[in-house]
Amino acid sequence: MSIEEQINNETKHFITEYVNQEILNISKEKNGTKNISKAFRGIGDFGEELATILNPNSLCSSSKGGCSFDNFVINSDGVIISATEVKTCCHIQPKKCKKCNNKVPYYQEKCSFCMHSEFSKITDSRFGIDAKAHFEYNTLLNEYLLIHIRDINNEINITVFIIKSNNTYFNNYLKNQLENSEKSNTCNLIPYSYDFYSSGPIKIIDLKYDLTGNLKSEYINRFNSDVIDFNTECLTIEEKQKYGLDNTIQNISYDEIKDKLEIRNKKLNKLRGKTSRV
Repeated sequence: MSIEEQINNETKHFITEYVNQEILNISKEKNGTKNISKAFRGIGDFGEELATILNPNSLCSSSKGGCSFDNFVINSDGVIISATEVKTCCHIQPKKCKKCNNKVPYYQEKCSFCMHSEFSKITDSRFGIDAKAHFEYNTLLNEYLLIHIRDINNEINITVFIIKSNNTYFNNYLKNQLENSEKSNTCNLIPYSYDFYSSGPIKIIDLKYDLTGNLKSEYINRFNSDVIDFNTECLTIEEKQKYGLDNTIQNISYDEIKDKLEIRNKKLNKLRGKTSRV
């Protein structure tokens, strides 16, 4: 068995076991009444363990926080020679009751506060990228492993991308945050956004499961090097005109557009919105 086949098989087995465990948690959450989220809570641990399978000679930091690399390779002297930053974003997150506006676990069928059963989905989770650390450790940090978990029409979809740390747009995006924001070094990279597509993501995993654990579709290719097509739906009308794109074109090769992409003007110093415990 080749190393590629071995990695693919172990990856599929690991993710399938994880999804099956979460399906048990979904059942608990669905029948719950105490407003306790049960499913997809330990996503960070899942992401880091997955990274060790995708990078067979790597280790994790054993850290529960702090500044250690998520995943790294050491030489015979125990010195780190390369590192991968792992970011996991889950859009299976609490929803909002349309009647009383309280947050309710994603799979719970009735609101614990008013027993209403109509909800609005919330998908505000992001990949948080530390711009300062990116440049501080750029000689070691080779890639970012971005893991996206979501439910699409009652199917669990786990998709994994790699963004190379030397991608030109990605570096400009992080540099813009570092140099122009007085409030935070963190870039909130939104899945399937303009900044996401512009950073040259490479898809290496795309698995879909129904809510009984059956695998409905699969794609695993750890050594894929092809950047996904750029989805032009994330462009404004003005940007399409500027880049000379026809409105009927939905996807374009990344190589065709990468040299045209520019950092958008953003309000990087916005005050945080009002928060409340009720």
